[in-house]
Amino acid sequence: MSRHLISIQAQAATVTAGTLAELLQQTGTKIMQLTEGLDINHRTAQRRIKEPETLTIKELLALAALLRVPEQQLLDLIRDEYQSRPAQSAAEPDMEVEVLPPVKKTTPKRAKGK
Repeated sequence: MSRHLISIQAQAATVTAGTLAELLQQTGTKIMQLTEGLDINHRTAQRRIKEPETLTIKELLALAALLRVPEQQLLDLIRDEYQSRPAQSAAEPDMEVEVLPPVKKTTPKRAKGK
């Protein structure tokens, strides 16, 4: 996984991070700040940290503004994090769906009266 030098504009600082989670940790961004800044709930924020490729454009722009980092550097970080992940088939095998043959409908036979 490649490491990215991310320049923080307001503080004239640079941090090195390989993932969005590392970037958030090094900038001291708490999950509550993330939920408020991106206008998402806590569960969604956790998913965005774990799977940053699920960020919407609106959230991506809000995150760049919140962290005060250039959008392109943030995009590069997220793209490289996504590309360096193992393939889904190795991590989570897809669920196999078994297709059953169609069931033949039969009408119940009526009992003959006495």
